Amino acid sequence: MWLLNTLNSCWNVILDWILFLKDLIANNWLFFLIFSGVSFVLSIVGCVVLITMLPPDYFLESKQIHPIRNPIIRNFRIPILRFLTAILKNLIGLLLVIVGALLSLPGVPGQGLLTILAGLIISDFPGKKRLARRIISIRVVYIGANKIRSRFNRPPFVLDEK
Repeated sequence: MWLLNTLNSCWNVILDWILFLKDLIANNWLFFLIFSGVSFVLSIVGCVVLITMLPPDYFLESKQIHPIRNPIIRNFRIPILRFLTAILKNLIGLLLVIVGALLSLPGVPGQGLLTILAGLIISDFPGKKRLARRIISIRVVYIGANKIRSRFNRPPFVLDEK
């Protein structure tokens, strides 16, 4: 019984949020339009930068997993600052995954799967490499990522043969 009450409470909170967002969008449609445009442009720019910066063998299974070298994080000598920057990095990765999921919805312009891939690459969690390999192995994503890399004179990604 307690489980049903908890689920019912969660559902009511979700409905309240949906109604709040509906009213917010209806009353502030110009803000929503500007926010959508800015997030669309930033997701494209962020994906392009990330895809061009990755080494071509990043998605190989035999490739050792090394975090992206960031001189700002590496120079932190205080452990709490390193911990806080790791949390911030994971929050940004989560935000990119959520934005990518929203951009993947039908009727919404954008490159959702590439944004999800960028969020996965930035964040740190168990199994992220396997999930990123699965996404890049989708033919459309692989071709799109390599088109971006070719525009910036970068070699194409190399994937494991299956």
